[in-house]
Amino acid sequence: MPVGDSHYLDPDILRQLPNMELLARRLVEGLFVGYHKSPFFGYSVEFVDHREYVRGDDVRNIDWRVWARKNKYYIKRFEMESQLKAQIILDTSKSMDYGEGRLTKLQYASYLAASLVYMVIHQNDMAGLVTFDGEIKTYLPPRGSRSHMRAILKVLENVQPGPATNVPQVCHHLAETMKARSMVILISDLLDDEEEIINALRHFQHRKHDVVVFHVLDDSELDLPFEELSNFRDLESGRRVAVDPATFRGEYRNRVSEFCESLKSGCRQTDIDYMLLRSSAPIETALTEYLHFRARRSR
Repeated sequence: MPVGDSHYLDPDILRQLPNMELLARRLVEGLFVGYHKSPFFGYSVEFVDHREYVRGDDVRNIDWRVWARKNKYYIKRFEMESQLKAQIILDTSKSMDYGEGRLTKLQYASYLAASLVYMVIHQNDMAGLVTFDGEIKTYLPPRGSRSHMRAILKVLENVQPGPATNVPQVCHHLAETMKARSMVILISDLLDDEEEIINALRHFQHRKHDVVVFHVLDDSELDLPFEELSNFRDLESGRRVAVDPATFRGEYRNRVSEFCESLKSGCRQTDIDYMLLRSSAPIETALTEYLHFRARRSR
């Protein structure tokens, strides 16, 4: 698929681009012309202080805890923050280093992360990056300079898969240590216990972060298209098992569908954005669909 024949970039073309900054620019350029961050991401609101209630104030802003202590009405004052802080959390565990197509999940996720970083910083907002497997490997807090963007893209350009993942543990740790309210963007195959993952994501929400999940899976993980008796190896444990795919393809697909639906339902119940992405889908499609979704939600 030559790039001139399509709105989307062919994976082979992506791999041939000399660096991650050029790749991100090619993915983002032209897709978001005229977009402004407020319809898609919104502004964050920070508490500043109290003042005494005066007649005509909105009673919804009364701090009832202060009233209980002082028996006087006080209004909470807030300040709108004009800059978005986006903290991208990228799973770089061994299971992400899988792909039957032309991109592994890790390559796809890295390109997606690079595009988000490029887009956010070029909107004069701030982006950061965390990479992890069983533990945090890289932590770059959100900043808005071009040099910071290049530092993040350099990490993504050189990312290597690590051992087994631990999504819940890493998310709980970050939720406890991240101080500034942010948009937390998790990019992972989420091959972990779904209930523990949802609890960890809710921990971010408890800390007042806006949470977005991009769930990246390979086509073969979703469809199990194989026909012949095969040896399947767990990328993280190394354990092998011989399987005839035809005998349990239907059951497998049902279980994968239930797994994804469980994650989606758990996220939506607490207003966490969830998108399931096939690593064969154009990254531009995923970004555009998500921005349209945020626009509709904010109306």
